[in-house]
Amino acid sequence: MPLQHSNVDAGQIEALVKKHFGEGFTCFVTRNHALGRYVKAASPDVVGRPRKVSFLTLGYEVIGQFKDENGDVFEFYREWEADRARAFVEEYKRALGHDLRLQLIG
Repeated sequence: MPLQHSNVDAGQIEALVKKHFGEGFTCFVTRNHALGRYVKAASPDVVGRPRKVSFLTLGYEVIGQFKDENGDVFEFYREWEADRARAFVEEYKRALGHDLRLQLIG
């Protein structure tokens, strides 16, 4: 579920994602259930990076997702990189002033 906070700066979240997970990652991805794949989104939802062959995007490598009613939970799928996720959540709380819980899914 995309972040629903009206006063959340999406650009700031994107900068935090790039800082903690790498330049290739973005939070502007969402699941398109009708197409059965991940697509670009207008607001932060899923954290992933494009899988590209030459100039074509062939889906996304997804590592986490904002969940819960307002996006207050960050589910992270790479348990072996949990330190990055913890650092992201802590900086998110400090920078944006919103509570965000980390849930490791492994």
